[in-house]
Amino acid sequence: MYPLINHVTGVKEMKSLEIKIPEGLYKHIEKLVEEENFESVETFVSHALHWLAELHGFGEPIEGKGLSDMIADQIATKVETKDKEVKKEKPVVKNHDIPNTDLILESYGSSKFMFEDAIFASCQFAAMKQGNAPLSKEEFLKSLQQMEEAGILTQIQQGEKIMWKKNE
Repeated sequence: MYPLINHVTGVKEMKSLEIKIPEGLYKHIEKLVEEENFESVETFVSHALHWLAELHGFGEPIEGKGLSDMIADQIATKVETKDKEVKKEKPVVKNHDIPNTDLILESYGSSKFMFEDAIFASCQFAAMKQGNAPLSKEEFLKSLQQMEEAGILTQIQQGEKIMWKKNE
């Protein structure tokens, strides 16, 4: 549950919400909890609702832009119309041997966007499951930077939070 502040008392209040979701989605969320990506199903739902609310303008805008505007600015492709034909430029992915690329991309699963901390946590769990030592934060950040330079990922800054988009 997301805390609300009572403007009279200054105390954070929590509101309850009951939802019904498909069983398959619930099992997927439970799996994420079992893999220790989230503390509980409730924590997952709370994070998901907060991120969705940010996409729709909740929170403090940066330079007058919400998260959805920031994402749109980052992923918008140039469109040219020529003889009723629309052409889109695709990102150029250079072929580089970047350490940890497979591990980082595996963290995305079917997602296109992930917060940097979530990618790092997922990489740590995946590395440990594979019996490998966890990545250092410096090594992880260096790999992300190299992947951005190669056109594999795009960094999106939202206030103090960093989100990464997986380019196709």
